[in-house]
Amino acid sequence: MLPAPPKKKHLIFFDAETYYDREYSLRKMPTPNYILDPRFELQMVATKVIELTQSKTEEAKTALAQRFDPERADHEIIDGPDFGQWLTQFDPAVTTTVSFNSLFDNSILAWRYGFVPHTMIDAMGMARALLGHELTDLRLKTVANYLGLGAKGDALANMMGKRREQIISEGLWPSFCEYAKQDNALCEGIFYKLYPQFPWSERRIMDLVIRCCVEPRFRCDVPMLEKHLEDVQSAKAQMLVDADNIPRTTIMSTPKFKAALEARGVDVEMKVSPTTGKETPAFAKTDEFMELLQDHLDPVVAAMAAARIGFKSTLEETRTIKLLSIANLDWGQSRPEWSGLNLMPIPLRYGGAHTHRLSGEWKMNMQNMPTVRGSKGKSKLRQSLIVGDDEIVVTCDLSQIEARLVAWISGCTKLVDEFANKKDPYSILATEIFGVPINRKLKDANGKDLFAIEGFIGKTGILGLGYGCGKNNFDTMVIRSARSMGLDISEKYNRVIGDKAVDAYRRRYHEVPAAWRVLDQALQTHWLSGSGSFKFGPCTISYGNVLLPSGLSLRYADPKIAMGEDGRNELRYRYGKFWHKIYGAKFLENIVQALARIVVMNAALRIRDRGLHTVNPQDYRFCLQAHDELVFIVKRSELDKAKKIIHEEMTRRPSWAPDAPIDAELGEGASYGAAK
Repeated sequence: MLPAPPKKKHLIFFDAETYYDREYSLRKMPTPNYILDPRFELQMVATKVIELTQSKTEEAKTALAQRFDPERADHEIIDGPDFGQWLTQFDPAVTTTVSFNSLFDNSILAWRYGFVPHTMIDAMGMARALLGHELTDLRLKTVANYLGLGAKGDALANMMGKRREQIISEGLWPSFCEYAKQDNALCEGIFYKLYPQFPWSERRIMDLVIRCCVEPRFRCDVPMLEKHLEDVQSAKAQMLVDADNIPRTTIMSTPKFKAALEARGVDVEMKVSPTTGKETPAFAKTDEFMELLQDHLDPVVAAMAAARIGFKSTLEETRTIKLLSIANLDWGQSRPEWSGLNLMPIPLRYGGAHTHRLSGEWKMNMQNMPTVRGSKGKSKLRQSLIVGDDEIVVTCDLSQIEARLVAWISGCTKLVDEFANKKDPYSILATEIFGVPINRKLKDANGKDLFAIEGFIGKTGILGLGYGCGKNNFDTMVIRSARSMGLDISEKYNRVIGDKAVDAYRRRYHEVPAAWRVLDQALQTHWLSGSGSFKFGPCTISYGNVLLPSGLSLRYADPKIAMGEDGRNELRYRYGKFWHKIYGAKFLENIVQALARIVVMNAALRIRDRGLHTVNPQDYRFCLQAHDELVFIVKRSELDKAKKIIHEEMTRRPSWAPDAPIDAELGEGASYGAAK
């Protein structure tokens, strides 16, 4: 029997145009709700298909050899009703899609048509990673103009509130087609322009990031969230009752709340607003005044303070409402296998931060799920992210990765040794600070931590003092961190202890401050003037640029010297539309965070590659990423094997840092919250 002919590979550029009106739009509702709403209408799709029959290397050469011409007519329009049939000619297993805002377009493909490509590339994400420092926004129009690719059309504004049939009947269809084709051609041009600068590994990472949303694997415990929402709203209502039935409008209004407090004899503390520079009441939940007010002798005043914080902190309530609206969508309308699963996609933004770390997307930041004070991550929102009966959530978090990389890249052998040999740097620094032996893991006969406060101060120092934090800021950091944890440190902490902590860190780990000074010098020379380049660890510093071992760069637009608020000269740079101050310790923070991102994402790629040879490859693709943590959903039958592979790769030292003390912690549970 003759072997089957190889499947034809395709590269598809595409741009979906969908119905919208004033109320039914992405501005007014979560993206999943928009895509799965009964009002959804795919009006047309602009496409360009390239058949790829060569090796990957040759494919790249072929793509780069093509010349972009915004006038050429090789982009086609597929009528909305015909799009599903048109897709059937392509095998998703050998198809790559490129679009501008790929998260949205590929969600339509997957959720409406059951088509999930082998690789998904986002031209907007490429622009963010490579041009984010220069561009004031990442709209298609802005990116295309910057790259000199031609103008974006404006016909879309005429289509608001018009269904496909109305667009045709009013004679607007031809202009709409030209608009869509031009958008797709601009996307193609952006891709070709940026392709040579965008590392292959980053394209693979981008696909994994998009897949967290396009192929949702988390489910939502709807009854739990409904009960949680009821509890949150009931608690807020009770707050008003406890505050002598104070009106909600009084609680929410700063002038009215101030007047209400003064009417009960409270002398309201004022502060200078960092935004306006004007005096304003110290009503933020992080202000010490509000913390003290909640312990006021007048129970009504205490209740008023609690109500103010509770009603101003709306994140838990609004996020719960949004998650419920998404989970309750009809996920099975186009994908029968998803029927009744209450799925929860995880939209993440590739390269959302200057350091190329991911961030939240679609205004539902799944990297930052609110937690109850002192709960150590056991929030209802995290617990509501559940999996099937035969599955389990596995989390793997790089342990103190930034502090470890700070020690390694600074050449601080003492701190590297403490991490590498599990000597507990938190206790060691606490011992230096307090002048007595500290072992934060010791407990008394009742199981209570004997050195909880000392250990907390030592931990805050190790994790917070590597980036030049001064004594004033460290004191603020300690107080706010303790407050957020519900930890009373007043018995053993004061400003004198805080100052000793800063001095002890800089004395014991003196190579770290020395690295700040080295980077200060590099900023003043190579980074500012472009006088050659400077090697710092695995990075190369040059004019407004830090070349990273991943092939990407940290880019800083328009580096210059400017006068600061204190009348002294300082270094500044522009990133997008904002100007920022830069100095050695801050530069170290940028570099270390970028390197930490490389460590976790390269581990994700290796885990994914090893998973390709297993029974359940999908178990080895992360389905959520938060900071230095990867989250997987694994079949219970695969659990032991998966945990071994995940931990091995998360703790594997990178080739550019073979002696860095990398470590990681595993967690597992029936929900994301339980696994934390």
